[in-house]
Amino acid sequence: MSAGTWARVALALACVWAGGYATGRGRPVRALTTWADWQVAYTSRRSPWFWLAVPIVAAAIAGLIVFRPRRSLRNWRAARDRDRRRARTAQIPIRLRSLHDQ
Repeated sequence: MSAGTWARVALALACVWAGGYATGRGRPVRALTTWADWQVAYTSRRSPWFWLAVPIVAAAIAGLIVFRPRRSLRNWRAARDRDRRRARTAQIPIRLRSLHDQ
């Protein structure tokens, strides 16, 4: 390979590294999924923003299931257990709570 080709390869690698670094620092995927999650949760279904956000959220969920299936399942179970514990403590009367904790 000639010196010009090596220079182009080095420049391409530097651009890839800089682009990867900028993407990692800016985290555009996280910002996009946060925006989409907010739109799905708080926007009316009649809004075009809601329907723009639905495929983004669906793709994010599919990505979690494909790339981190055990972690996704573990997080779902942990959230369900947290909700159950929170509901259980809310249902116990105050005078019986001290007996329940023993």
